[in-house]
Amino acid sequence: MARPLRSVDSTYSLEICPRCEEGTLVTVERPYDVTVSDSVVRIPKVQAEECRRCGYRALSGREVRLFEVLFAPQYEQIADLVAALRAARYIGMFLREDQSESALAFGSRTYVATLADDLRELYLDNESSHVLDGLGCHPGAIPIDAAGRRYSLRLPKIGEGENGIVFDYEEDSGSVFKIAKPRPYSRDHLIKECEVTEFFARQGIPVPAIVDWDPYGAFVIKQRLSGRSLAVIYDELGPPDTERHRRVRETVRGFISRLIELFEKFPACKTSASPNNIFVVEEGQSCRCLLVDTGPAPLHDYSGFDFDEYWDVVVPQKIERYRAVGYI
Repeated sequence: MARPLRSVDSTYSLEICPRCEEGTLVTVERPYDVTVSDSVVRIPKVQAEECRRCGYRALSGREVRLFEVLFAPQYEQIADLVAALRAARYIGMFLREDQSESALAFGSRTYVATLADDLRELYLDNESSHVLDGLGCHPGAIPIDAAGRRYSLRLPKIGEGENGIVFDYEEDSGSVFKIAKPRPYSRDHLIKECEVTEFFARQGIPVPAIVDWDPYGAFVIKQRLSGRSLAVIYDELGPPDTERHRRVRETVRGFISRLIELFEKFPACKTSASPNNIFVVEEGQSCRCLLVDTGPAPLHDYSGFDFDEYWDVVVPQKIERYRAVGYI
């Protein structure tokens, strides 16, 4: 299947559901109400993402164009909000007058805190969408402003999953910069990932340490991990009876068994054991695994987990799905 050409080599026209990780998101339209200065403003057509498999539904931050909506002349009730945006020195889609040399920026979190909840979600969706689209428009290292600091993100991406896209950045070779996809579910997933990472580390599960993160879940800076994802190396392992294939398979088997034991003891920490979320480190004749993303996966059911089926059926199916949508 030919991969659609979209920003940062991702396919925004085809995405895997972040909630169930099985269905593919489709686009629907619906009205959406926001409250501004005690007035309800109805946006007649806002695109949303929907999973027909699990029922997940959320606004599509990639399609909502917040500033086009807010500055529409028929919405005179939002004059106060327009004035606030201008007072914050936004002259376009997240382009700030005081830092115009960098067109990509995560806006002032002090300002974000002043927005009503429904409007804040639209703002954050558009912010992430703008940054990700901008990263797809330039080669090489792209500067962005985040949390009061400047980061030079390098293209192409080094990884992508249902909830975020990961980049190298020039200022620190020992860390990576992950941007949440523009949807509330993905930002919440990232926040919870940051909150429970130390829990996994205390349980003896190797996970990347959190260096810095956004309180609204738009981005996180994490320690760089060794190895490569199981999704990337699976097809390189050779036939099932080869030494390397057996070694990696049994290492992954033991690692997932440890995870499932932990999930049974602490159900709230249940996360995804997808091949995109497990890194494999091979050093000579030794092999070990790492967990990349500790974010919650509440719909995953491991009660009847069968590793042989996982290895022979589930992993190849997921890899095929990842390739179809451009994650690997």
